[in-house]
Amino acid sequence: MAKKPSPPGPAKSPSFMPPGGGRATVGLPRSAFGGPGPTVGLPAGGQGGLRPGAAQSTPLAPGEIVQLLQLGGAHLAAGRLDHAGKAAAHILKTEPQNPDALHLLGLVALGKGDAANAEKLIATAAALMPRHVNVWVNLGNAQREQGKADEALIAYRRAEAINPDYPDIFLNRGILYKDSADYAAAIVEFERLIELMPADANSYLRAASAATDAGRFRDARTYLLSATERATNIPLPLATTLSATYERLGDLEDALTWANKALAIDAASGGALAVWSKAKRRLHKGDKAVLAECRNRLAALDLGKVPVNDARLVSSELAQICHDEGDIDASFGYFTQQNEHTARLPELGRVNRTAFIDEVSTLIDIFTEDFVSGWRALPAPGIEPGHAAAPVFLVGFPRSGTTLLDQIFDAHPQAQVFEEQPFLRAVRKSIVGYPQSLAIMDEGRRTAVRRLYWQELCDAGADLEGKTVINKMPLDIIYAGLIHRVFPEARIVFALRHPADCVLSCFMQDFVPNGAMLNFLTLEGSARFYERVMTLWQTYRTLLPLNVHEVRYENLVADLRGEVGPALEFLGLGWHDAVSDPAAHALARGTIKTPSYSQVTQPIYSSSADRWRRYEKHLQPVMPILEPHIKRFGYSL
Repeated sequence: MAKKPSPPGPAKSPSFMPPGGGRATVGLPRSAFGGPGPTVGLPAGGQGGLRPGAAQSTPLAPGEIVQLLQLGGAHLAAGRLDHAGKAAAHILKTEPQNPDALHLLGLVALGKGDAANAEKLIATAAALMPRHVNVWVNLGNAQREQGKADEALIAYRRAEAINPDYPDIFLNRGILYKDSADYAAAIVEFERLIELMPADANSYLRAASAATDAGRFRDARTYLLSATERATNIPLPLATTLSATYERLGDLEDALTWANKALAIDAASGGALAVWSKAKRRLHKGDKAVLAECRNRLAALDLGKVPVNDARLVSSELAQICHDEGDIDASFGYFTQQNEHTARLPELGRVNRTAFIDEVSTLIDIFTEDFVSGWRALPAPGIEPGHAAAPVFLVGFPRSGTTLLDQIFDAHPQAQVFEEQPFLRAVRKSIVGYPQSLAIMDEGRRTAVRRLYWQELCDAGADLEGKTVINKMPLDIIYAGLIHRVFPEARIVFALRHPADCVLSCFMQDFVPNGAMLNFLTLEGSARFYERVMTLWQTYRTLLPLNVHEVRYENLVADLRGEVGPALEFLGLGWHDAVSDPAAHALARGTIKTPSYSQVTQPIYSSSADRWRRYEKHLQPVMPILEPHIKRFGYSL
């Protein structure tokens, strides 16, 4: 549902070689972005005798400038940003337009999180030395950090025109595409990186990470195995990631094998230990001795000494173990700890934590009876020529059974489900002035927007002519008004589950964090998010003639055919026995992107229904927020 943190970038020793006899250029390695921070290597023999802060009574000589550049680069490499900045400032006192010093100062600003100032400094350096490839890459990086994707792509293209074999271009452009959820484009960039750096395991890790985000887990495994074939020694991240990929695919024995290889490299690796425990727990489901072994081993790990992401994974796994053991208070404590670690992830520093819920509140305010009654009348479009069926949207609050429905529908030979791809995001962005402009949308604009959506689907491999195509994105529920305006013929399948179970499950789930999922880091945040989303949904249902079919999770797990049969009929599909075994389909499909992957690859079970009652005392503070929706949907308190 969102983006995962990128694995650390490969290390590189940049050069300060003056190209063509010109000035030395400060290079920034691939590890500087998407990694732990800017690092610049110091070339041999370049220590120099100057130190930042030393008084300069006379202008610097050319040799002294080179020495200061080298020293500043060394400080940048070591993370001493203030010292690197002072070195650059000394040079600029003598030569205010020294491009290398401007570039170095820009990198310092970027390292401190001031991407806007970094862009200005590096852009000035690029104008002064336009044939230096790494300056253009770094300019693109500064623009990317500000969300200026189009400008960054232009900078990367400038760099590629100078040197089409410069690896940093493809690394950073791949990161840009990955951050934009354009995983197919990211994979192309990382595959080019592999061509250029076939012996570097990190190139394969990048490609595998993008493939994983795209739900292409078998492709991820292929990239990782290719890396093992070329590596003299298997690095810890490669072994751990391969273990996690096998676990994701349900190949639990292989997952254990690679987890043990990772732990042989570092017995205190939280990430490897969490995967080892998860694979073992799934392989020996319900075995009390195995649960105790996993719990003891994980609890012995000092989480203060592991990276925060590993601490998050370990806490999540401990919470699941305690839940399976029936130790509810300990389970809730570990889930709370998991979310506290998630909140500390460094990549969340750039995430707007309120943007999504603010958008929901804005839509609630805008969608009134007066607003909708003022919409320009548009003709009913009917089913698009050459399409097998009207568009279908599978929506609902997260953890309401959408992934199980996804597998059930996709198992039908006449249906094709796309799992959590941001098709409607592209549609929304194309509508200038959304949502207010929905009122004045004319037929020409609606036609253009519809074509954009069809193209997005086709680019993803949709068989619009042969199958009923279902777009499964739970939180697209907030765009039901947009769906109705652009696709009034659409069918909407609404997945529903007891609100308390939904909220608790969201709080417990180790989501890949993004702006929407950050609402789940506390129970109160989860409940208030639910309240906002379902208030908006109720507003849509009141104001708009949506074509909706409701599927209740509790009924689904109790009587699959009784609940799915009417849903298939709503979609214009007949019953097919393949939909009766979603677990088999999920295992064969191997592309489950959501955190529910381990549940839907098992036979359907009902133990998750009314789970909230085991945690009732922990939920009491938020029940007043949920009570109106519990009653509205006909559930019991």
